[in-house]
Amino acid sequence: MIDWNTITQRIAAGDTEAFRICFDELHQEVYGYAFHYFRSNTLAEDLVQEVFAKIWSHRWTLDPGQGIKPYLYRTARNTIFSQLKRAACDRQMREYVFYRLPTQHNDAEERYLHDELLELYKKAVTMLPPQRQLVYTMSRDEGLTHDQIAEQLTISKNTVKDQIVKASHFIRNYIHAHSREYTASLCLVTMMGLL
Repeated sequence: MIDWNTITQRIAAGDTEAFRICFDELHQEVYGYAFHYFRSNTLAEDLVQEVFAKIWSHRWTLDPGQGIKPYLYRTARNTIFSQLKRAACDRQMREYVFYRLPTQHNDAEERYLHDELLELYKKAVTMLPPQRQLVYTMSRDEGLTHDQIAEQLTISKNTVKDQIVKASHFIRNYIHAHSREYTASLCLVTMMGLL
């Protein structure tokens, strides 16, 4: 039986062996949680690495009295939410996150979060200036290269790059400003079985 309070205290003090025990015992839980949400081995594995890296780099903030699990899941939840926001600006991530909802997980809050973020993404794209919107959709939704876009629109490759950077920045800021974090938190906590 693992004494998680002691393990947490040891990790907070910089004990690498305690951290290894924590990783060995809990990384599958974090992986399963992330895979449930992203349905991608690669994304789930990346999230596990990111979560444990954050725990180690902020180990001095751990409270041994609470144990490590609440901190672990809070970090995982926040990391997933950040990735959802990034997903709205990335074509491949959108395919994993927004368009591949598993039929066995039709929780209303989960679907609402996905729908809300996708609608925010679509609305942000429609608010771009016409040429910027065209360049952005050609790149992100049609998968064309900068060279292909420049040739089709008879503009320079640097102009294409500049338009995509500005569009991505606007969309990211728009989603950040208009997404409801409490909805995501409720959804993720529900998925974890804490509500």
